[in-house]
Amino acid sequence: MRFRTAAAAMAASAFVAGSFIVVSPAIAEPEVTRADVEKAFDRAEAANETLNQLTADADALDARIDEVGSEIRSIRKVYKVQRNELGADIVQQQMEQPLGPTVGLLGSQDPDLFIEGLSAIDALNTTRADALESFTRTRVELEKRQAQLDEHQRELDAKLGKAEKTQKKLTAAYREAKSDLARLSAAERTEMNQGGDVTPVSNAGAGAAKKAIAFAMSQLGDPYVYGGTGPNGWDCSGLMMKAYAAAGVSIPRVVGPQIAAGRKVSAGELQPGDLVAYPSMAHIGMYLGGGKVIHAPRPGKSVEITSLSSGFGVYARVS
Repeated sequence: MRFRTAAAAMAASAFVAGSFIVVSPAIAEPEVTRADVEKAFDRAEAANETLNQLTADADALDARIDEVGSEIRSIRKVYKVQRNELGADIVQQQMEQPLGPTVGLLGSQDPDLFIEGLSAIDALNTTRADALESFTRTRVELEKRQAQLDEHQRELDAKLGKAEKTQKKLTAAYREAKSDLARLSAAERTEMNQGGDVTPVSNAGAGAAKKAIAFAMSQLGDPYVYGGTGPNGWDCSGLMMKAYAAAGVSIPRVVGPQIAAGRKVSAGELQPGDLVAYPSMAHIGMYLGGGKVIHAPRPGKSVEITSLSSGFGVYARVS
C-alpha cells in the first residue's frame, strides 16, 4: 500500500512539474550515402568469396576422403589375402612340425601378436620370410592411410564449421547492405540499381581470351547470385571461372587465387581478357578493352559492362 501511494505521489509531482521537464529528441540515424551502400555490398561480397573458398576446400577434402577410403578398401583386401596365406602356411607347418604354444598367437586378431607368432617360428623358409615382410609393409601402409583419412575428416569438419559461421556473416552483411540501400532516396536507389551497358563487344581479345570474353558476353543480363556459377546466375568469380573454362583454361574459384594464378600486369599493359580485381580481392571482372569491364556486380543487378575506373586496381593475365 505504501508503494502504491509513493508511486502515485511521484506521478503527481511529475505531472505538476511537467512544464519543466525537457524531453531529449530521438537520436536520428546517421545519413547513409551511396558510398556507404557500396561498401556494405563490398563487405557482403568479401564474405561470399570467403565462403566460396571454404566450399572449394571442403569439396577437395571430400574428394580426397573418397580417394583415401578407396585406397584403404584395396589395401584391406591385400592385407586379408596376405594374412590368410601366411596362416595357411603355418597350419601346414604345424601339421608337419608342431609348434607348441606359439601357434596360439596365430589365431589372434591383433596384427602385432600375429606377427610375433610368425617371428617366433624358426622354421620359416625364405619364401615365408618374404611374405611376412610384405604383410608388415601392407599393415603399415593401411595404418598410414587410416591416419590420413582421420586427419582429412577433422579438417573437413573444421572447414564446414567455418563455412557455417561465414554464411551467417554473409547473411548479416547482405541485410545491412539492403537496409542501407533502402534508406537512400528513391532517385538514388533507382540510379544505383540501373544496369550498366549490355551492348556486346565483338572481336575482342585473341585465343583463349577471345573465347572467355565471348562466354562472358553471352551471360549479359543474367542476375547476380551469391555463390553462383551458372548457368542462370553468377557471382563475380564464378563468372570468371566458367568463362575461362569455356576457353579450355582452368582457373581457381575465388578472386584472390584467380589473380594469383595469372601474371600481374600494369594498367598500361592491359589487354582484352585480362582479369581486373578490387585491391581488397572482394570483386573481379574481365577487361574488354577501351576502358570497359564485364562483371557480375552485386545482388539486385545483372551481368553488365562497366568502366575500368569503378574500383578495379589489380590486374592479371591468364596465360
